[in-house]
Amino acid sequence: MSSTLQKIDYINNEFSQEKLDLLKNTVCKGSSNDEFQLFLHVCKKTGLDPFMKQIYSIPRGGQRTIQTSIDGLRLIAERTTRYSPGRESTYVYKENGELISATSYIKKMTADGTWHDVSATAYFEEYNQPNNPFWKKMKHVMIAKCSEAIALKKAFPAEMSGVYSDDEMNQADVKVVKIEEKTEDTISKEQAFTLERQLNLVPDYKDQVMTSLYNSVKISDLEKLPIKLFDRIILAVQRKIADQELKLTQKEMYEIEHKKDIE
Repeated sequence: MSSTLQKIDYINNEFSQEKLDLLKNTVCKGSSNDEFQLFLHVCKKTGLDPFMKQIYSIPRGGQRTIQTSIDGLRLIAERTTRYSPGRESTYVYKENGELISATSYIKKMTADGTWHDVSATAYFEEYNQPNNPFWKKMKHVMIAKCSEAIALKKAFPAEMSGVYSDDEMNQADVKVVKIEEKTEDTISKEQAFTLERQLNLVPDYKDQVMTSLYNSVKISDLEKLPIKLFDRIILAVQRKIADQELKLTQKEMYEIEHKKDIE
């Protein structure tokens, strides 16, 4: 047993060493120790159980993504006690009746006790999976799941950052055949998109990363990032996001307790 794995208990002390070994050899098979630690951190943060198949670690495009279903995202939101389902999804169609998009709605309660509507739109053309029988038979249900996932992540970014819905990542798979025709030493468009989205969550750190990349390898476009640097940078960014989320949670709890003291 490596020393790295033996130190994981502080991340999720609900898992015995036996369960950690089982998780590393099944759900996270093939993951590095850093990726495994990150996965356990996200499991603890979201409260999702990998043994109950509520959350997954999926190898994809030379990296691993952490995924859950729409039910998993709803569960994360439900546990905040600040979530409520919204009204039925609405749809937009072309003149010929073809589906254009779905908009889903949820409700979120802010710290002052006020409920707010949060909505998000997903476009059928961007998410449709032509070879998937569910998308052929239940296109309204499937695209509504995508828009609801976007709404949930918009409403609860701290709780859901770094976790992707199955349909969100499957949508990326649809485009994998079209991904760049470039040399093997640079990352793919999918990887550049993932890194850009993660960096946007920590804008100050993004400036540091981009400045460092320009100074060290003379690039200002993430699609030109050498593949050998990708894993190191994405893990550093995800740790920075986790640190930021912890600070936000602590600040929010302080504000709630401070409000109670005043009352």
